[in-house]
Amino acid sequence: MDAPTRTSVFEEFLQLGDSIVVTDTETTGIHAKTHRVIEIGAVRIGPDGSRAVFSELINPDVAIPSRITRITGITTGHIFDKPGAPDVLPRYLAFLGDGLFTAHNIAFDRNFLNAELERCGMAPLPVGGLCTLRLARRLLPGLRSKSLGNLATFFHVESSGRHRALRDAEITATVLERLLQIALDEHGIRHLEEIVSLQTRNYATVRPLSSHVERIRRETLPSLPDAPGVYRMLDARGKVLYIGKARSLSLRVRSYFNAVEAHPARIRKLIALVRQVDWDVVPTELDALVAESRCIKQEDPPYNRAQTRWVERPWLRLDPGQAFPRVTAQVLVPCDGARYYGPIKSRRQAASLIEIMERVFRLRNCSEKELSGGRRCLRGDMGRCLMPCEQRDGRAYAAEVARVEAFLRGDAEDVVARLEADMAHAAAALDFETAARIRDWIQMLDTLLAGGGAIAEPVLGMDRAAWLCRADDDYATAALVRGGELVWTARLPVPVGAGNLEHIHVAWEEAVKASAPTGDPTGREAADARRVLENWMYVHRGDLVVVDGRSGEAASSWTRRIMDGILASV
Repeated sequence: MDAPTRTSVFEEFLQLGDSIVVTDTETTGIHAKTHRVIEIGAVRIGPDGSRAVFSELINPDVAIPSRITRITGITTGHIFDKPGAPDVLPRYLAFLGDGLFTAHNIAFDRNFLNAELERCGMAPLPVGGLCTLRLARRLLPGLRSKSLGNLATFFHVESSGRHRALRDAEITATVLERLLQIALDEHGIRHLEEIVSLQTRNYATVRPLSSHVERIRRETLPSLPDAPGVYRMLDARGKVLYIGKARSLSLRVRSYFNAVEAHPARIRKLIALVRQVDWDVVPTELDALVAESRCIKQEDPPYNRAQTRWVERPWLRLDPGQAFPRVTAQVLVPCDGARYYGPIKSRRQAASLIEIMERVFRLRNCSEKELSGGRRCLRGDMGRCLMPCEQRDGRAYAAEVARVEAFLRGDAEDVVARLEADMAHAAAALDFETAARIRDWIQMLDTLLAGGGAIAEPVLGMDRAAWLCRADDDYATAALVRGGELVWTARLPVPVGAGNLEHIHVAWEEAVKASAPTGDPTGREAADARRVLENWMYVHRGDLVVVDGRSGEAASSWTRRIMDGILASV
């Protein structure tokens, strides 16, 4: 017998002297009259939460079919020297005692055990018992399959070793524990007799829908549009509990109020509190993503876990107004005429990028005061700086700044090659710590380049037009980015044929002519929208058409290039 385990839910249902015996059998087939039991496993659960186990193989005096061996792993060799049913069944009955016979699909196990008892000239099992399959049908009607494997998955129960009697009995016992908790929490049932009665009750009397769920189904769900948008779930006082986004508001919100009992516990608690649902329709799913992120940060709903805080990320700064600019990192981005690249994922990553650039490029890293002192530093002696403190060669320094900016925009092949050579040199010198640090730098650069094609985008970078058309959609998402801001989105009809081509062309041309940045692209909300946009572009990179604008390019020529890119993709 295992050591007693305090299991409060069983303590609620079992009185002194009560016990539940969860039983499972493995058999040579599915017909009790012609097939035989080859293994019995059982778990007895006492009123104090203690557990005892029973497990025995049975020699059925017939060969084990190969299909049964494939399922259970039990072979004829395993059972040829085992005792027969006349020896095993009395021991099982003694273990069962006056405990409540319990099984998953109780009719199957009862019929097989009764058939074996009849062959041995013994009395059948007592009438009655508890079936976890029937119980799951009443308590979880929205769960599509109530098989033992599916229930184990639903309740996050480890199911390795299945299709052996004892292991299946242990899994069934854990599933029963979860079902009893639902009966206790959601139905107020506290007695074993009520649970036995519940398994045979009419479905409609087990779980009548809450009045607020019925009202939302009746009054709100029919009004939901089949369009992108942001939805809010509110409680009786009007407090926002949860904010979400959807490609189709109708489908997404309906999913919460259908088969409520099959949702995870956190969602069931949310639905129990919801009294109202409202929503805003937006042009595209991209707009919904941006609006969702902004609204979550503004409202701080208790049931949202992600995107709850504004993330202040660092930026890399280059000031072309200085005669000899250097690269620095800072979080606050004033409108000071400097060039900013980013945002960078973290301060640590920003520090690593600056260290890489100081290793590869020969820009200064000294302060303005040190520069004006005119004294060469250690970096100059090592050949890692062009020493503007002494040489004042503005042309050479400007060329080095241009190389740094090209690297940040994605021209990193030479930098990676240099780092790989430095890593090999450090490893050859047995400086493994340095080699490992450089290896991590190379992996970081590879990740950044794979994500967006750049190490860090300039905040006032190249204008972009994006077109996303998925095979199962009737509309494409069009987006326009200018000055680092998402300035225009639209749903445009597909396919791109004669009927829609002119409409799409006109929409793009008007957008390119009329759109312009509306505010500070480094502001908190603009930076968050940029982050959402870049993530959206990365997620859909396989289906996305992106056309970059050129400095000074006329709207009509850019529109033609956009249309050429769209037509080339279909």
